[in-house]
Amino acid sequence: MQLLLLTAETVTSKPFFYENWFFVKPFIWLFSQCMNGIMFVLDKVGIYNIALCIVLFTILTKILLLPMTIKQQKSMRIQSIIQPELTALQKKYAGKTDTVSQQKMLEEQRAIQEKYGVSMFSGCLPTLIQMPILFALYPVIYRMEQYVSYLGTLESKLSADQYTRMWQLFDLNLKDAPNKASGFPFTWAILIPVLVALTQYLSTKLMSSRQSNRNSNANDNPMGNSMKIMNIVMPLMLGFMAISFPAFLGLYWLVQSLVMMVQQIIINKSLDKKSTEELIKENIEKANKKRARKGQPPISDKAGISTRNIERYNAMNAKPSEQAMEEKEAKMKAATEYYQSRTAAPGSLAAKANMVRDYNERNKK
Repeated sequence: MQLLLLTAETVTSKPFFYENWFFVKPFIWLFSQCMNGIMFVLDKVGIYNIALCIVLFTILTKILLLPMTIKQQKSMRIQSIIQPELTALQKKYAGKTDTVSQQKMLEEQRAIQEKYGVSMFSGCLPTLIQMPILFALYPVIYRMEQYVSYLGTLESKLSADQYTRMWQLFDLNLKDAPNKASGFPFTWAILIPVLVALTQYLSTKLMSSRQSNRNSNANDNPMGNSMKIMNIVMPLMLGFMAISFPAFLGLYWLVQSLVMMVQQIIINKSLDKKSTEELIKENIEKANKKRARKGQPPISDKAGISTRNIERYNAMNAKPSEQAMEEKEAKMKAATEYYQSRTAAPGSLAAKANMVRDYNERNKK
């Protein structure tokens, strides 16, 4: 989404190419009204600060998008659970490019996804639903003076000096880019692009870490490897863009990443309380309700055995716990003591008998 900003000039009067799309305009109006409401409330309490407005606006929009975020995270968790089976299927048909083999692979892939109550597009659907909303956010932030009418009210109400200070963040005007700050990059303004890149990386890392931990075959998944690269490249690109774009946009990205991190921690804790089988059972029940409305037969719980196999495999490949290490050390100690107890006094009849036994064991006699 941020790459769309590359199509816009740094002059805020130039519109985005998609602003008049019929499915974007209603959200632009909604978010502009949200920003108007925030400025109205702050005006009533005597606070005139655009940076605070952006912070509150970002938190509000992320709360509004929270149901979609939760749905997306659940879908990603289910996709990570079934990924080992999909990877095995890809290996099964590796090198088979004929039409019949490709058709069979797609049929088996659909069967695996249906078994877990998901579809080929279930992971993309929440993102597609969010796209018009994300498209609408940037014009409201990037061209605030056009869409937020209450700014005109404040401009007429406040003195020129007060209105100018309203746009200030320390000594930087939020309409200016950080690289326009005096003494850049040896000034505090460099923190905006640096923190934008850092928080964006941490938020994406936090989002993908649970999926990677649950999927032990992630390294065999080309899509997973591509995502790892993108999780590094995108934060760097965003930080680079924040250098030359207006500072209020960088502030928005920074606060958005921080809110996403908090939301992700809460969502991860909530999902981690549920076992793999519980997540799949809930997903199948939800899918069956949709199928019932369409008059389709319900999905049977075919995922149980596969789920147990995945959990058993993950448990075998998990790092040993301290308790397991202690038990292993205790067994090694007991074995050593047992071996030492078999060693008799030198020169005794028992020692000679042990020597004969050991010689026979070594030579398999």
